[in-house]
Amino acid sequence: MTQHENWYLPYMDQKVKGIKVVERPAPVAIFYCAGASNVGQSTVLGSNAAARRLGYDRAALLCLASISAGLKNVSRAAAEAKGIVAVDGCPMQCARRTLEKAGFHVNESLVVTRDCNVPKSFILEDAAAITNVAEAIVASVEKIEKGRMEVSDAGGYDAK
Repeated sequence: MTQHENWYLPYMDQKVKGIKVVERPAPVAIFYCAGASNVGQSTVLGSNAAARRLGYDRAALLCLASISAGLKNVSRAAAEAKGIVAVDGCPMQCARRTLEKAGFHVNESLVVTRDCNVPKSFILEDAAAITNVAEAIVASVEKIEKGRMEVSDAGGYDAK
């Protein structure tokens, strides 16, 4: 597996199936709504850009629909992640609500219309929105990582 491979889900899939793996530290999990508007589509492309920028050892893209379907590999990946970022296009916050309904704690919740100053439309090609979303996701992942390090410095964090 390389730094450029979204390795965490296949890795967790092997663990769920009982296949021996070399243990690796979990990244922050990113779930996005993938809605049908410009802001929904910017959650997909912005998440992809953020994960590439950070590297997949720090940020893993996971499938929100698999949470709703109750798939064990994705649910376990979310449960063991360093933290969870939910990226929603609009105030309906389907990603955050789906994760919370399934019992997961969302560490960072981004709403593109609120947090990235992108108005909702149905013109799907919005390069500025994608850049804004990617930057917000990078900041959220770094905030989770920093928070984990601060807790660790105080002696109370048990690294995953």
